[in-house]
Amino acid sequence: MSTRLSRKMLPTWIAFLAYAVAGLAVPQDKDKDKDNQTCAAGRPYCYETPVHLNALINTAGFEGGPSLSADGLELYFVSDRPGALGGPGDQDIYVSRRASVKDDWGAPERVPPPISSPFFDITPSISLDGLSLYFASNRPGAFSPPLPDLWVSHRASVDGAWGEAENLGAGVNTFFFEASISVSPDERTIYFAGFAPPTFTFDIYMSTRASTDQPFGLRVKLDPPINSPGHDYGPALTPSGHTMFFASGTDNPFAPGAVNNLYVSERKNDAASWGPRISLDTINCPGCFAGLPTIRADGKELCWMGDRGDSYGDKDIYCARRR
Repeated sequence: MSTRLSRKMLPTWIAFLAYAVAGLAVPQDKDKDKDNQTCAAGRPYCYETPVHLNALINTAGFEGGPSLSADGLELYFVSDRPGALGGPGDQDIYVSRRASVKDDWGAPERVPPPISSPFFDITPSISLDGLSLYFASNRPGAFSPPLPDLWVSHRASVDGAWGEAENLGAGVNTFFFEASISVSPDERTIYFAGFAPPTFTFDIYMSTRASTDQPFGLRVKLDPPINSPGHDYGPALTPSGHTMFFASGTDNPFAPGAVNNLYVSERKNDAASWGPRISLDTINCPGCFAGLPTIRADGKELCWMGDRGDSYGDKDIYCARRR
C-alpha cells in the first residue's frame, strides 16, 4: 500500500492535524494555566485584582493598619468611625471575623479596653498563635504622649480577654514615633517602623531578645535595600522570617495625596542580608497609595491600607489573593 497521501485525503489530514494542534494548545486545566500567569514581580508575588473590602469594614472615615490572623479568619484594623472612645477623630482598634477564607468579612467589633482607649491606638499586629496583640498607642507611657510607642497585650486563649498593655521598653521606644510592627513566631524578634532626627523619615528597625521573659534589646536600623532615602515602614514578615513585605515612598505617608507602594524582599536564612526590593506590580498603580501590608500565614492573601481612587473616605483596606 502506498504511503503517499492522495489529493483526496489531503484536506482530511489537514483538518485532523489542525484539530489535534488546537487540542494541544487549549489548556486542559484552567486553574493550572491561571497559576502559571506571571507578572513583573515574578512568582509567587503575582496577585489577583485588589478587592476593596465591604462597607462593614470601610466607612466614610479612616480605616487602616490591617493585621490578618494566621488562619485568615480574623482581621484587626484601625478606624476613626463614630463612637470612638476618645471622641470624634480618635482611632480605635476593631476586629472582624469570617467563617472561612472564601467568605466575606462580618460586622467588626471594637476591641475593648485595655486595647482600645481614649488615646490613639493604631497598627495592630496579631501574633502567629493569636495570643499576643502588638500595637502602637500614644497612651501615657515612658515616652508618650504625644507620639505613639509600641505596646503588647496577652491573653490565655483565643477566646479569652486581653490583659493590660505593656510598653515594649527603652530598647524599642523613643520620644519620637514608633508603630507598624511585625513579630516572629517565637516573639523574640520584632521589626517595626520609627522616625527620629535628623531626617525624620520613617525607617524600619529590628530588635531581639533572648526569651519572652526579657525586654527587647536596643533597636538596629536595617540596611538598604530595605531602608531607602525615603519613607520605609509597615514590615510584614512570613513565619519563616525570610520574606518581608513593606511599604515605601518619597512622599510622607501622612501627607494628603501621598503616593506609596508595596515591596517585598527575600533572604536565604536568618543570618543573610536582605535581597533586592521587588515592587508588587499587580498591586501598585500610578497615583495610588498602598501601605501597611499584612499577609496570611500561608502567604496566599495580602491586605493593606490604601487608596486606589475608589476609597469611601481617607484610607480604606484592600486585599488580594495570590494567583
